[in-house]
Amino acid sequence: MSTPKSRPKRKPAKRKRPDYTVGPIPDDAFGAAGDPLPPKGPEAPAISLNQRFSYLVSNPDLYTAADSLPAKSRTGRPAHYPPVVYLIFLSSISIFDSARYTAVNLQDSIWWNQVRDALRSHIGDEAADTLPAVGPSRSQWNYYFQKHLKPAFATIRDISRDLWIQQALDSGMMAESGNRVSRAYPERQQVVHADATVARPASSQRQHEVADKVTGEIRRHRVDPDAGISVEGGGNRVYGNKFLAMAVRLADTPHSRIVLSIESIRHKSRARDPHRDDEGTAFVKMVKHLLTKAPDLRAITYDTALRGVHRAPLIAAGLVAFTTQHSGLSPESLTLFQEGPCNHKLYVAEGRVCERLIDLKTGKDHYAPLPVEELACRKGKKATRYYHRITIPCPVKTHSEHIRVDETEEDRQTDPSTGKKRFNRTEHLRQVPPDTPAGRRLKGFRQDSESLHSRFDQRYPHERVPAYGATAALLIYIGYAWLSNSMARAVLRTPAAA
Repeated sequence: MSTPKSRPKRKPAKRKRPDYTVGPIPDDAFGAAGDPLPPKGPEAPAISLNQRFSYLVSNPDLYTAADSLPAKSRTGRPAHYPPVVYLIFLSSISIFDSARYTAVNLQDSIWWNQVRDALRSHIGDEAADTLPAVGPSRSQWNYYFQKHLKPAFATIRDISRDLWIQQALDSGMMAESGNRVSRAYPERQQVVHADATVARPASSQRQHEVADKVTGEIRRHRVDPDAGISVEGGGNRVYGNKFLAMAVRLADTPHSRIVLSIESIRHKSRARDPHRDDEGTAFVKMVKHLLTKAPDLRAITYDTALRGVHRAPLIAAGLVAFTTQHSGLSPESLTLFQEGPCNHKLYVAEGRVCERLIDLKTGKDHYAPLPVEELACRKGKKATRYYHRITIPCPVKTHSEHIRVDETEEDRQTDPSTGKKRFNRTEHLRQVPPDTPAGRRLKGFRQDSESLHSRFDQRYPHERVPAYGATAALLIYIGYAWLSNSMARAVLRTPAAA
């Protein structure tokens, strides 16, 4: 088979320079330019494979989740092992790189005896004594994975999600600590970070049969039925299945990250994949379910894939929904502030309220960012309201005004000339402007999602998930999350972490 020709790299499109200028960011409630950078956290110590496996099999939540798996049936081929063994097998793939080597290692008494001892501690002597002498073979695993785990993937996903959320709450995350902190600077354990990633399948082949151009030989390949092309940040085109994960962690505590939820999301057209939600819709659903379990959560961070239509319901639910500013947004007129003889034209630019002025040298519009004295929150019966308490410098006197940063009833009204909402406030105006010390701090929290996805990819040879299909790959990711959360449980319960 001839080597495929490499595609020429696309040159990035030249951005048109704006015909306006924006003034410097003032020192206000979101920080000052001279504020010191936050100190770096401690380096995470290495954890051996044997210790990771010990943490995994000792996790009591794993046995609770196994109760939801299909038990032995009177009809069909009987299962040789209890369901928890197969859940341990699934999670161990992220330790041993593949199902093949997981089966090989569980045939060894060094690893299998740890499973037997763990079952004896969590289930009882009878369950441990009835186990076979060695662990499941690869054929036994493949049969159970195809016939039992994949059909029950939704149940496994949901019960795992609820157990993970409870683990985070038990560890002191997403709960009120009693410290009086600004909503612009929430505590680290009060911020959930999330992101989507495209997991590369076991094979990049896209055609089941390929003919050699020289010999005419037909070569057959296995193709992932759900994989497709997705465009990531920077315009990179990636082939694979797309997943969304959100997590939370403690400040200055290595290995404390707890994955809260994982979902497979749509990366094709709605017509080709109608059963999955798009990225923003899926994330909103995940956060709303999280709030039913953790009502004291303060903030979430995401990338530019989250738009104003997605942030609006999260802000109404009481959260600080932080994302970086989407490029290409022009300044929008907000209101005309009038007090006595003073008139000030207020606009929204760069995610914050600005006063529109005229540059006398160039004649261009100049937008001067106004200082924000407070990010205020008012909880109502139906929704939570957020305000920027701004000050407007003026030769006559310094004015003060409260500006809503959540979606209002007037914003939702339809403009008859365009057929769209009058003002997409949550798209243009941010609770925490990105280009501020407070915004950069929250952006740094979101980078932890990149670390989560990166570590997941690096767990497998050639950074390819050892499974075909979105459902199978989602189960592999769930197994990896069980391993990661088991490590967090063990580390947080050590005297040093406490």
